Order: sequence, then C-alpha cells, then structure tokens
Amino acid sequence: MGFDLLQRLSLISVYISADVFRGLLPACHALESLHMSNVLGTRCLHVRSPTLRSICFRDTSGKVELVIEDAPRLVRILMPFGIRENCGTIRVICAPKLEILGPLLPVISKGVSSADLANSMHTVKILALRCCGYELDGVLSILRRFPCLEKLYIIFHKHYETDAKIEPQYDRLYPVECLQAHLKIMVFETFVGHDKQLDFAKFFVLNAKVLKYMEFEGIYGARDSVSLAYQHTLLRVENRASRDAQFEFRSRYRNTAIHLRRHSHDLSMADPFEQL
Repeated sequence: MGFDLLQRLSLISVYISADVFRGLLPACHALESLHMSNVLGTRCLHVRSPTLRSICFRDTSGKVELVIEDAPRLVRILMPFGIRENCGTIRVICAPKLEILGPLLPVISKGVSSADLANSMHTVKILALRCCGYELDGVLSILRRFPCLEKLYIIFHKHYETDAKIEPQYDRLYPVECLQAHLKIMVFETFVGHDKQLDFAKFFVLNAKVLKYMEFEGIYGARDSVSLAYQHTLLRVENRASRDAQFEFRSRYRNTAIHLRRHSHDLSMADPFEQL
C-alpha cells in the first residue's frame, strides 16, 4: 500500500486486522487526521505515524484498545462517546506534543480513566471529562497527571453503572498542581444543579487558585438578578480561591459527542470542545 497524498482517513464500522492496520498508517505519508469508529477485527490498534496531528476514536463495545506508540506531531485525541456508551481504552506511550484530550470517563473505584498514560502529560492544556458529580476523587487523580492544564470541560451525565460513593476529603498537603498554578477556565456542560453537581463545582470554586472564568450551561432560562444571586450563594463564590474568577450561567444544550464527530477532521479549531 502507498498513499502519498492522503491527508484525512475515516475508518467507520470496518473490519481490519491488526497487521493490516499496523501497515496502513506508515503507508499514508501525508496523513494528518484519523477518525476511527467501531473498527472490528482486532482488540488492539497500534498507532505509529510521523505526520498524524489528530485522532478521533470511538468504540462502543468498550473492548478495543488504542495504543499511541509513536506520534511526534499528534496534538489532539478526541473520544466522542454518547452518555450511555462504553469507552474503549487509549494508552499513550509517546505523543510529546499532545495538547488536547477527551472526553475521558473516570472510574470511581480506581481513580483512573479511559486513558492510560505512561507519564504525566505536561503538554496537555485542554481536557474534557465525562462524569455525573460523584467522581471527584477519580477526577482529582486524573488531574494530577496533567500539571499544566489550563482549560477543563466537565460533561455531566447520569451514572448508569455505579452507585454514588462517599468521596475522601481533598488533602491540601498534596495539592493538585494545575489547581495551584495553571487552571484558568472551566466549563460545566448539562449542569442541572442538583446537590452532587453543586458540591463538585463548589470544590473548584474554593480550590482553583488562578481561575479566571467558570461557565455553567444547561438550565438557566431566567436571567434575573435574584436567580443568579441564589446560584452564587450555593457555590460560595464569595469565598472563591481566585478573586479574579468570573461566573456565567448560560441557557443552552450542547451535545459534545455529535459536535466532535461532525468536526473530527477540522484541524483549524484551536479548541474542538468549544461550541460558539
């Protein structure tokens, strides 16, 4: 095989063996964007490509592992899963320029996620996570892997697999580095305002020391001052860790999974999770 000019490749519901896949990417000498959705025929997809800049990966069976063995130009890995879908696993071994990742799914009991990282990812600046509000401990464990994170999306959904669990308290003797020095923007998607979501968001209000902007999307039809003042009180914004932090409540519905699938090959988007 040899595809000297191919820049975008989509493999959607196709059967391909591990050996054929391993030989396919090196044959695409100009490949920049790869979209894979429900690829059959192997339990493990190995990626080695000197040109690849973007990967979009979706496996609703939750049984396929994507291994990034060597991708020196890879900037983003997108995982556009629906709220009831399982996640495949991504293992990142060598991606020295990776800046954008997610949405990942935390696992409450282990404090890990759908991405297995060989080392802390100092290059990642934008991260998206899927959770319901019960997984604060798991989320903090993930954030420790991203010490230079600047922008965090939390996509709330109902948890179908595990009951709510009591979370341990945040140990201030071992703070999360990105909360101390780098995390400036947070966006909560599908925020309905129940107690667990409020507690989850309130933790970041009280602990993100350089936060500039926090956005809540999903439930706000009325924008009167009384309603917004009530939300500020519940979140304890008067005690926020960053005195410069601003808060915005927006009434709109976003579907990040559909948005990512539609724009998986658009490399002009500096932040693929941002929907204007």
